[in-house]
Amino acid sequence: MSIANAKLGDHLEELLNIGIALSAEKNHNKLLERILKEARRITNADAGTLYLCEQDQLVFKIIHNDTLGIYQGGQGEPVDLPPVPLDPANVSSWAALHKKSVNIPDVYAADNFDFSGPKKYDAITGYRTGSMLVVPLENHEGEVNGVLQLLNAKNEKSQIIPFAPELEKIVFSLASQAAVSLTNMQYIQEIDNLFHSFVQVMATAIDARTPYNVNHTRNIARLAEKFAAYIDSLAGGPFSSEKFPESRTAQLVMAAWLHDIGKVAIPLNVMDKPSRLGERIEYVRQRLELVENRLIRSFLEKKAAGAAGREQEEGHRQQLDRLSQARELIEKANHPATFVDQDLVRELSELAQWEPLPGVRLLMDEEFKCLSIPKGTLTAEERKVMESHVAVAQRMLENIRFNSRYKDVPAWALSHHELLDGTGYPQGLKAGEIPLEARILAVLDVYDALTASDRPYKKAMPSNAALNILEKMAEEGKLDNLLVAAFKESRIWEE
Repeated sequence: MSIANAKLGDHLEELLNIGIALSAEKNHNKLLERILKEARRITNADAGTLYLCEQDQLVFKIIHNDTLGIYQGGQGEPVDLPPVPLDPANVSSWAALHKKSVNIPDVYAADNFDFSGPKKYDAITGYRTGSMLVVPLENHEGEVNGVLQLLNAKNEKSQIIPFAPELEKIVFSLASQAAVSLTNMQYIQEIDNLFHSFVQVMATAIDARTPYNVNHTRNIARLAEKFAAYIDSLAGGPFSSEKFPESRTAQLVMAAWLHDIGKVAIPLNVMDKPSRLGERIEYVRQRLELVENRLIRSFLEKKAAGAAGREQEEGHRQQLDRLSQARELIEKANHPATFVDQDLVRELSELAQWEPLPGVRLLMDEEFKCLSIPKGTLTAEERKVMESHVAVAQRMLENIRFNSRYKDVPAWALSHHELLDGTGYPQGLKAGEIPLEARILAVLDVYDALTASDRPYKKAMPSNAALNILEKMAEEGKLDNLLVAAFKESRIWEE
């Protein structure tokens, strides 16, 4: 076997290994840099540029130049150079348009392309562009998604030489493999973006069912991303070992977007219930007005017939006064900010038994039950309906095929109402059974619910007051006290 054939065999084996490495690379920026790095290594090129095709132009993504010590774009930072239009007068554009490689022994001796750009660059930097190899990145579907431009191949003595024709073929093959890897990565990213968009649209639609909850899910997702970044930045303390790389953060944010997905099945008269009586308050008010009108009419009829003396007039006045007091009591108990204690329940019970007219009660049994809710606006039955959104969410998420990147999302989203003392729902999990991410969502969910300004049953609570409640819940063993403390220190809600 000749030396040339042996070297070619080495290059082919090397190309196979590079192809395997490119297929395994999951980081987009690292993939781009590796493509240029391997092409330069195979050809022993002093410099090189990797462009990507974006909107009918070539955009600089990676630049290497050993002589000038320039290495840009490898960390994903933008390269501060204007894009190259897809004009065939430019050699890189020509390669992209014609899907052919171009091998130029000496740029300064060539006149078939416009090399004013490289020459101007040389004049500014003092660099001397000699040989050039330009290769399109054409994928398996015949699409060009980028261009490799290699400069100044060198021999063993570091002398600039033309790019060898046999290496041109190797680089062309490398470029094709690289194009396929880029295309596959773009497909994965597009699918990921589509999935994210679908989830966000669905969550936004669910929140938009009610004007009182329109920003909740978006707020939780935003806070989750910021809180994950804060925890990841901690160098000391109880969370110093907890790291949130992009993959873990992406799962947490996705769980935040999906945490209330089950509310799509919750009736609006439960989810939007602004007071203890909700829609029933209008029926009660009409009943009160009807009773008042009948009492007045009855008294006036008696008075006109001469059957209403001083005693009857005093009794009529007392009934109207009691009716007015009943109205005030009902409105007070119906207001969500009112705490209904035992004394108020006793007054309501007496009111529920009163018949201002024969056979007519001011409050029905279900209305009395609603007004007797100590805190909040939901009865025990309505609260169960509300809490069923987690069970609905579970059935929905079971029908979504989460890939390995998002495998933990369902468990985290479905556990955001679990409390450390086991009093949460739906499973009544306790501290050691609740993932850290679900505990984070629980803290954020409570905080946003307390500070939200778009809830009909309460006023927005100041941040300090909301933090006090979080700390109290942590003291009671319901929320993670370390997470609450970290959340308080992070002050991410101010950003």
